[in-house]
Amino acid sequence: MITFYQRTDCPFCWKVRLALVELRLDYEVVDTQLGEKHPDVLRLSPTGTVPVLVDGDVAIWESGVMLDYLDQRYAQGALLPPGPDLQAGVRLIHAYSDKCIGPALRELVFEKRSKPCDEWDQELISRSEEAWRACQAYLETKLDQQWLNSGTLSAAECALAARCGVAEAYGADVDVQYTALHSWFQAVKLRPSWAFAYPESFPGIGRGQTTI
Repeated sequence: MITFYQRTDCPFCWKVRLALVELRLDYEVVDTQLGEKHPDVLRLSPTGTVPVLVDGDVAIWESGVMLDYLDQRYAQGALLPPGPDLQAGVRLIHAYSDKCIGPALRELVFEKRSKPCDEWDQELISRSEEAWRACQAYLETKLDQQWLNSGTLSAAECALAARCGVAEAYGADVDVQYTALHSWFQAVKLRPSWAFAYPESFPGIGRGQTTI
């Protein structure tokens, strides 16, 4: 049985949870809270942060490695396409989601989750929203029309869906002007895995709510 240590709203955890559900794998969840240092996580991960995935004697503390592991052990290529060229493309979008979209949204999310709305720094939020729009413009040129045609979300789609979900939860929806990206995200939200893997809550807001 896979054991998955997570914080439900964390996008790194969310993408792995999406992959686990997409692959229909049985797993046990150990939930942590924002700011909590779980003793098992501290023991298993040199970073002391979630997610951590344990499968028998294997303990993995990096979310991208988790998706590679799940693909190779359980999925026979469902999360990663065949061939080094296509796999590189998926991994690059995955990396872009973590290394570019995450920092772009950071100030917006941190501001809205830690303060009442009348104390938000609107300049910080506007700067973050502008960075998020730039990310969307980039992704609009990179989306592969074959996405969602394989029957299973790819590793890149799991990562990107979680980032878009966080943005939406904090009031920064995917802009309709980016038609390919917007249509893709709307299709993802119709998948059963989306409802099943959706976070129970976000700091500062509840499940399914958006900020004002």
